[in-house]
Amino acid sequence: MPHTPTAADAALLLDAINSMEEALVAYDSEGRLLVCNDAFKKMYGYSDAQARPGVHFRELGEIDIARGNIVVEDEQGEDYLARKAAYRLRLEGSFTVKLRDGRWLRTTDRAMRGGGFVSVHVDVTELKEAQEAIRAAQAEAKAHQHELIELNADLEGQVQARTREIEVAMQLAEQRARTDSLTGLHNRGALFEYARIVHDQALRSGRPYALAMLDIDQFKEINDRHGHQAGDAALASMAGTLRALGRSADVAGRIGGEEFALVLPDASAEGAARVAERLRRAVSGTPVPGRTESFCMTVSIGIALQAPGDGSVDEVMARADLALYQAKQQGRNRVVVSAPA
Repeated sequence: MPHTPTAADAALLLDAINSMEEALVAYDSEGRLLVCNDAFKKMYGYSDAQARPGVHFRELGEIDIARGNIVVEDEQGEDYLARKAAYRLRLEGSFTVKLRDGRWLRTTDRAMRGGGFVSVHVDVTELKEAQEAIRAAQAEAKAHQHELIELNADLEGQVQARTREIEVAMQLAEQRARTDSLTGLHNRGALFEYARIVHDQALRSGRPYALAMLDIDQFKEINDRHGHQAGDAALASMAGTLRALGRSADVAGRIGGEEFALVLPDASAEGAARVAERLRRAVSGTPVPGRTESFCMTVSIGIALQAPGDGSVDEVMARADLALYQAKQQGRNRVVVSAPA
């Protein structure tokens, strides 16, 4: 029988989103807040009363401006509240604003099937500062272009070296923006950008892909019993196993907390299940250093195969998420493959 959500389920969901590093908030179809995590309140300095259920996102924006946290114009020089409201009618792309304290925050919204939208906020200050440094370096190079032409071959070599440094800085800035700092895997945004490309290729070629959602079992108990350093070691160990045992074409990422995802292009349900089972056995057999002793952990895995009727990767992910939930419900430390769509 279908599972009826309970108060315990709601508390578990709130605990899950509060474990995310990214700030997350969901609004209903009228733009009124349904739920948000602690990272969202901390990022903007909202109190519980301000970021309460039912408050309109425009009211939160007015709080930001009144408090002097956010400039009235966004990075395109347009009115912040007007652009924000217009953008959220379309729910396309992302928008970025700069706070008075110098931070740059990027907001990405996605529509929910039942109406409303979920909004993820990420601090992109380091990326912006790197871009500004690059632009400044490029502007400096351009200003001295005429002088550089007149320099000898030795100076030309220095220009080439400087150009290489700029290219490396650009690559590093882009890599940092797309990489999870703890595990070295793709972060959520980068992984699902790749997944969307694989989805489009599958629609064109007729060769399906599989998507696996992986969650370390009882991760909170690992932190409580062995310490948060051990929790970080468990996440790094999980990432190492994904890199070692995934196929060469597969791409893995950490999508939040103790949850990971693996995209398997050109895969069958049986082949994806074999890969997942290898991962599950390897994780349970790999010792992780703890505060006073080593320990082994387990992982639950849900798999979904892309079907011809899937309009987006979100539909595949939803089935993989459901299979992961079933794996947890059936006792954890197992692989569940979603029934065909």
